[in-house]
Amino acid sequence: MSEVRFGTLLSAPMPALDKVIKIAEMSEESGMASLVVPDHTLMAPPGFTPNALSLLSALALKTKRSMLGTGVTDVVRYHPSVLAQFFATLDHLSGGRAFLGIGAGEAMNIVPFGIDWDKPYTTMREGIEIMKRLWKGEKFSYEGKRFKLKNAFLQIKPVQDTIPVYVGANGVKTRELTGEMCEGWMPIAETPKTYRENLKDVERGCERAGRSIDEIDTALQIYTAVDPNPEKAMQRAMQYGGVILSAAEKAEQAGYTLDLPEGFSKKFYFEKLLVEDDMLMEFVRLSASVTEEMVRDFFIVGTPEECIGKIEEFVKAGVKHFMLINVGPDPKYVTKVYAEKIIPSFSEIK
Repeated sequence: MSEVRFGTLLSAPMPALDKVIKIAEMSEESGMASLVVPDHTLMAPPGFTPNALSLLSALALKTKRSMLGTGVTDVVRYHPSVLAQFFATLDHLSGGRAFLGIGAGEAMNIVPFGIDWDKPYTTMREGIEIMKRLWKGEKFSYEGKRFKLKNAFLQIKPVQDTIPVYVGANGVKTRELTGEMCEGWMPIAETPKTYRENLKDVERGCERAGRSIDEIDTALQIYTAVDPNPEKAMQRAMQYGGVILSAAEKAEQAGYTLDLPEGFSKKFYFEKLLVEDDMLMEFVRLSASVTEEMVRDFFIVGTPEECIGKIEEFVKAGVKHFMLINVGPDPKYVTKVYAEKIIPSFSEIK
């Protein structure tokens, strides 16, 4: 038997930080195994977007059991030594509960600020290699294509043997990298079909490194809207359907056709769309092509019973850890349903 875990992803734009901390505390009390904070400098739609690393430090002191980590950060804005030192410190503050969620970077956090974004895959891979060595307490030099270190070391080690690294991998190469050298996979915007198929890339990376897929915490960042009235839940979930547009390739992989202009792609989305006002308006317009059927496939939405059925589909596809983005009409009701009905249903499944 394997345990299925649930966590809360505290997505920006956020309310006031005192309220965010209360939501995190309530989430932990409700049985959430992880608290995940996206690391954005800018966010679309625009709104209050605090620094994720500072917030995680506060959560470390306000919570007791839940894993704490980013969903996701990058080694484009932060040098690997800076992130490694931060997460080692967070591990001490939290008593060994830190994990690092990492990705290759997003335009909205990088392009407006003139940050060098060359070789994103190489940058991420080298960054992970460097951080893992720093957490071991090594003193070493490193000659990479992106990073060069000379007699580098940290004067703090994590409480854990190492900080678990989760990759927000949404492409073949990064999924293979996850299986090869990391502890978790945490993509966003997947259906049960695409998750099952894309998990094979992670497995291939595991095989290359002589590892088992059982060593990987197969997670999923996913939107959820639960309500006794399924139409009300869907109406709310549809407001977030744009995330499916941002994963147009996966929608196509799942068998859907989006009415998109020629040349629109995930690369276009991440490089331009959310850093230019006119592009954002275009994104809102194009989101009208996302249907309820797509949202039902990509999200966990509906009555409690319908949501349990959807979760079962994802579990069969290989998901072991759901990082939930609560967008329900009544967020407190959603938390209550997960705590009292859904989480107990999946505490131990065959």
